[in-house]
Amino acid sequence: MRRTPENRQSRSDTARTRAWFLDWLPAVIALGLLSLIAEFGLFGSADSWKLFWSLLNLAPGLWIVRAVVRSLRRADEYQRRGQLEALAIGFGVLLMSIFAVGLLQTAGVGDLRQLVQISFLGSILIWIAALLFKTPRTR
Repeated sequence: MRRTPENRQSRSDTARTRAWFLDWLPAVIALGLLSLIAEFGLFGSADSWKLFWSLLNLAPGLWIVRAVVRSLRRADEYQRRGQLEALAIGFGVLLMSIFAVGLLQTAGVGDLRQLVQISFLGSILIWIAALLFKTPRTR
């Protein structure tokens, strides 16, 4: 008889993980492509096109909001609690980092665009790290 590992996922967990991945993947790819387009200046020099490409970043951002809401709806109560705790930690980091960016801008230090992007990325990484830190303890 074959032994099964104790931390093997159920079919519903596997389906939730697959659905989570499929929800996030298009938004992450779109954000990456839009970042490359903006970084290499491929959107043209006309002001109207710059506005269009800048606002186009809202679409993957809204897709990410949709993915978060869908993953919270699919989760059970315990998973939802852990996800919301991690979101709260990430949001707190974002608030404090944006506050620090404001103070740095008042002092004339740094580039606002880069500091805001770093703050946003850092808060997402803290959110993921908090979720990963909490997850192994529950298995």
